[in-house]
Amino acid sequence: MKLLPMIMVTFCAALALPAAPKANAPRPNIIFILADDLGFEDLGCYGGVNYKGLGAVRTPNLDTMAKEGMLFKYAFACPVCSPSRAELLTGKYNFRTGFRRILGQPGVSDQLDFVKHPTVATRLKAAGYVTAVVGKWHVGPPCTKGVENEEIPTTTEADTGYPHPREGGFDRQCIFSGGHLNRYGEPKSGSYTPELLQKWSLKFLASRKGQPEPFFMYYASPIPHIPLFATPLNPDGSMAKGDFKNYPYLIEYLDRQVGELLDKLTELGLRENTLVMFAGDNGSYKVTTQMRDGREILGGKGTPLDTGSWVPLLASWPGGIPSGSVYNGMVDFTDILPTCLELAGSKATDTLDGISFAPQLQGKPGTPRAWSFSLGWNRWYAREARWKLRESGKLYDVSDSPYAEALVDPKNDTPESKAARIRLQAVLDKINPGVDRSGQKQESAGGDE
Repeated sequence: MKLLPMIMVTFCAALALPAAPKANAPRPNIIFILADDLGFEDLGCYGGVNYKGLGAVRTPNLDTMAKEGMLFKYAFACPVCSPSRAELLTGKYNFRTGFRRILGQPGVSDQLDFVKHPTVATRLKAAGYVTAVVGKWHVGPPCTKGVENEEIPTTTEADTGYPHPREGGFDRQCIFSGGHLNRYGEPKSGSYTPELLQKWSLKFLASRKGQPEPFFMYYASPIPHIPLFATPLNPDGSMAKGDFKNYPYLIEYLDRQVGELLDKLTELGLRENTLVMFAGDNGSYKVTTQMRDGREILGGKGTPLDTGSWVPLLASWPGGIPSGSVYNGMVDFTDILPTCLELAGSKATDTLDGISFAPQLQGKPGTPRAWSFSLGWNRWYAREARWKLRESGKLYDVSDSPYAEALVDPKNDTPESKAARIRLQAVLDKINPGVDRSGQKQESAGGDE
């Protein structure tokens, strides 16, 4: 996958200031679907063909979503989940909100502070939206060690009632902690946790039919994260924790759920004016995907490689996005919140790190990012289309990424690499993420992250 030349823009503080909506134009409903541990390479629309040694890539609904909407080529999250979730909820880089690492690890806040860092739900609710969250929370309680199974919803008949998401602006909720998802339930209808979460989401959508207020739903799926148990698509498969033979079925199941949700919107007459975004929260974990061009990509969850943070981002909105759109600019997870606000005809009064890509969704130039930023604990980088600068000061040529990241020795600098080194160092100096002072050794990427 070759990178296109970088779109140069002036460095700014990134406070998105949206234009006023057109008179009488309906504000879109917004659904943000977040997969857990899914790099871009795992989808067919990004060129994935086969999970090496495991099975074929089967993502027809997501591929259609890309074909009929917009595919973002260069979307970057964080290398692990809680930091990415904090960013998309607040529009601020994770170190600003206390989430340099996974919830529960040393030096991490025990919960996202919504007074200091209002969420996209709080802001959209103030703009008149009805808000809901379903799935994995993982930025605060509930996260009681030893009772994680009991905190996983087992019914769609009633909402969960946890205070933290409610304080974060969500009117409705069906969530679990995500600290350690030790089970998905039996892989059969009526017992499978991802199915229960899906049923709740479909019920929520049905409740919005004919209602005057627009809605925002944050749907944080627990798959394909470990435990990698068998699914209803392969009910006789392994129930051993970490069995990657189930991986293709998990991805296919997730894809079917996305298709079911889109079909439900159509059935309810909500599809035309609903923006559905789909992304992964970090790179894939220990899966090698064979690509259409014959090359292979190893998922890099938890690492500072591009494959740790490079995720799929798709957007579908029949009433707003031209079919077959591809966006070649840089995007990171802080951009989600200002984008949603602009589409809602609202704006943030505080300083954000994110830059709205709402104009680009509608085929307008907008304000493209010059760079993206990603941080996991004590490792971070700023990245342009060709160059990437690590916290160590090491510069990489990433023109052949995700297949290779070539270290550039300062002694061998060209005028272009030297200029990039200076330019990206200025970005890191401006962001100033500091250091983690917990004194803890960086943990390797693992199933409980």
